[in-house]
Amino acid sequence: MAFDLADRGIYGFSTPEHLRFADQDANGHINNGAFLQLLESARVSYMREIIRTAGVPYFRVVVGRLEVDFRRQMFYPGRAAACARVIEAHERKFVVGHGLFDGDGNCTAVLRAIMVSLNEETHRSTPFDPAVRALLDRLAASQNGLPT
Repeated sequence: MAFDLADRGIYGFSTPEHLRFADQDANGHINNGAFLQLLESARVSYMREIIRTAGVPYFRVVVGRLEVDFRRQMFYPGRAAACARVIEAHERKFVVGHGLFDGDGNCTAVLRAIMVSLNEETHRSTPFDPAVRALLDRLAASQNGLPT
């Protein structure tokens, strides 16, 4: 299933974010690094609150790749909503799609994060446990990235 990451309607999970004065760059808008921090906050919260509480065996992942598109500026003061959801599941990795929306609901950035499974002993990629893979498949197939 292909998702439009700029569509707020595909996300059932979001974190409310306050834009900080310290997040501004020399041009007076929120800098790109702050965008990535806001999106990271959504991803980590999604994994802790949705994936880790689903009763599947423990697993470890690392970020293998980040693909970001900056679409619109944001300015201080302001608020934003950082959204995250699983959009693809594979044997050894899954993809988290993200959207960052300003206080007016405009999409300001989208991000695809490829999360790679990690064996803690060998520090190499390893296939997900079947129960983990089944959960990731369900989340990717759902309308809003939440368990059904």
